[in-house]
Amino acid sequence: MKIHYDNLIYSLQRAGGISTYWSELTSRLLQDKEDISFTESFNHNVARKTLSIPPHCIFQNKHKQTLISRFQRISLPFKTEFIFHSSYNRVTNNPKARQVVTIHDFVHEKFYGGIRRYLHLHQKNKSINAAAKIITVSENTKRDLLEYHPHLSSQNIAVIYNGVSEDFYPLKDKSIAKKPYLLFIGSRAYYKNFSFTIDVVKQHSDFDLFIVGSALNKKETDELNNKLKGKWKLFSGIDNQLLNELYNNAFSVIYPSAYEGFGIPLLEAMKAGVPFIALNSSSIPEVAGDAGILVNDLDLQQFAQAINIVDAQRQQIVDKGFLQAQKFSWEKSYAETKAVYQSLGL
Repeated sequence: MKIHYDNLIYSLQRAGGISTYWSELTSRLLQDKEDISFTESFNHNVARKTLSIPPHCIFQNKHKQTLISRFQRISLPFKTEFIFHSSYNRVTNNPKARQVVTIHDFVHEKFYGGIRRYLHLHQKNKSINAAAKIITVSENTKRDLLEYHPHLSSQNIAVIYNGVSEDFYPLKDKSIAKKPYLLFIGSRAYYKNFSFTIDVVKQHSDFDLFIVGSALNKKETDELNNKLKGKWKLFSGIDNQLLNELYNNAFSVIYPSAYEGFGIPLLEAMKAGVPFIALNSSSIPEVAGDAGILVNDLDLQQFAQAINIVDAQRQQIVDKGFLQAQKFSWEKSYAETKAVYQSLGL
């Protein structure tokens, strides 16, 4: 079974959930010594740095990834049938390819407009239409897929949950901060409700806010300084060791996102033994199970009540999180992904 991976995602983000997903699959394919090759461009991706891909397996694009090149079809020289799987919605023009695509979410369809939405959907729809098999990372994402593409056959869609790294686990020594803090992780796009998070922390003077993600823009910095001056800290481009320390020392992860294709930070939090407070929306209940605290509305009072519940029932919440996290693993995700490849009969 010949497999070709398009490592486009590493050129589009320095770190993120899709990069984690892609590197976890890749590392296991390499470990199993599968017949795999790669297309990639120069990048500074954190997850890519953890991989030891033999240079002879890489079709290296020596030029920097451009806005145009990410939408172009990839030319590949293979003369016999092979599996092509792109990390982010790119397709190949090789007629021998059996194409697989992973759909992580429908953020652009639901929350964006203009040229950004048009370009994303143009690329995504091409990959969906070219795919012999489609993977979604949650049942919620599968429902969204069939809503936006009702012509698709459900039989060609496989729901494969993300896993969680062994890098996340409870620590004995917890001494990273002088004050208790709430931890916000990931993108700060407007549907993630970062500004609401700031207001939650402002309402609770006992807490600081620790932020894991990309560099702040001026508007975000100004809002933080106006509302939480001296009470916030940003961590960018960090490795899993430090991220695990941040989880372990947090009072709680706060995750008021209105939409998630999956929600890896919630799984990491459970594995590390920290409660989370999240909005009860999209795929989040699939990941959360009966662990953590799910809040029905984006309401300051409801989030305040959730903080009180975490304080009163912390160990019970943590124990439920450990049990829920055991349902997810990258080994399981990898095995189910390989089964999708094998179902194509190559």
